[in-house]
Amino acid sequence: MKSKGLSVLVTVLLISGISFSQDKSEIGKADSSHAAGKVLIVLGRVSNDARTLLTDLDSEWKVANASMLKGYEHRLVRVRCYIDSEKNQIQILSIKSETSGETYAARSSDSAFRR
Repeated sequence: MKSKGLSVLVTVLLISGISFSQDKSEIGKADSSHAAGKVLIVLGRVSNDARTLLTDLDSEWKVANASMLKGYEHRLVRVRCYIDSEKNQIQILSIKSETSGETYAARSSDSAFRR
């Protein structure tokens, strides 16, 4: 009889512990501001008003923190950001200006020119 009562008590404690841990993990997911959590690097051109970014895949994204793009109007930039596809919006973390006209130099003494 004692072992039967003990097993019922252990079962009740295990079930309540499992249900509590599941509830806590769902609360943690709801609190995170970036549910996707992935930082992506996107190459694109900044619009005239610095509020949107036209990416290399011809998709236009609204910028949540448009003040980060001030001074980059009409430029090609590489942006680290969070993407919210439901709102078609990005949250910019950092910006690097890309040079569209890169120049390359070659020396005739390089091994590529030897045969």
